[in-house]
Amino acid sequence: MQQQPQRPKSKRKKPANRAGILALAAACAVAAVGAGPQAARAIVVPTPPPRAAKPTATPTGTPNSTVLPLDSSLFFVLDDAISSRLKQGTVVRAHLRDPIVLEGRTIAGAGTPVEIQVYQVTPAHMGNEDGSVDIYFMPLTLAGGRSIPLTTPTGHIDPHVSVGQYNTRAAVDTVGDIFIPGHYIYHMLRKGRDVTLGAGTVLRARTGASVMLARGGAVVVATPQPFLTVSDTPHPAFSPAPVFTPPGFHLPTPKPSPSVKPTSTP
Repeated sequence: MQQQPQRPKSKRKKPANRAGILALAAACAVAAVGAGPQAARAIVVPTPPPRAAKPTATPTGTPNSTVLPLDSSLFFVLDDAISSRLKQGTVVRAHLRDPIVLEGRTIAGAGTPVEIQVYQVTPAHMGNEDGSVDIYFMPLTLAGGRSIPLTTPTGHIDPHVSVGQYNTRAAVDTVGDIFIPGHYIYHMLRKGRDVTLGAGTVLRARTGASVMLARGGAVVVATPQPFLTVSDTPHPAFSPAPVFTPPGFHLPTPKPSPSVKPTSTP
């Protein structure tokens, strides 16, 4: 019998040496660096962002504006605290945050003082009754002695309680009344929260007049015309016709017109 030739055994490739792979990668990196700036990309180090500039006072109006309109917003910073524990009639100091500039002229600089009067105070009481305070802005004095009347949308200040907070507090009290004996006495005697606005709080006010500069540079404060209501007497530019006959007036008696003579019928 003939013996079949044995097939040669396939030689398995040995895994490449790790040190050789690292050496090859290092050589490629050196070649890429030596090829010039086009082949090797430079590593860009990010520059740190510039520091934010300190906030400066933004003037109310632009240097080219000629009129500060009626109902413009002005912002004031409290120098004293406003609280619902103050006495009625207390005067609180504040100052203007931003200057008022018209046609490049500052008619009220930043820091111009203003007074805020507390004319009604309701302190917090037991039974979860929160306190409140009502304030009134005194007129703002401008350069030259004129003053601007001020109004504020935040004349009545009370603690801010959202609808969710109010509902949560009511639900907690209801659950406590059911499961905790005597809990209803606790929330009946619980004192509400007082209003406290510390020094540095910013309040917004609105101008009650328009401010402009005259040709001579004088400051002019123009208050608006009064609003007419339904009960006010109208003032038309013409004399209206009377709705009744004035006493002593008689219309002239009209003269009788001549009667038409009858004509023959064709």
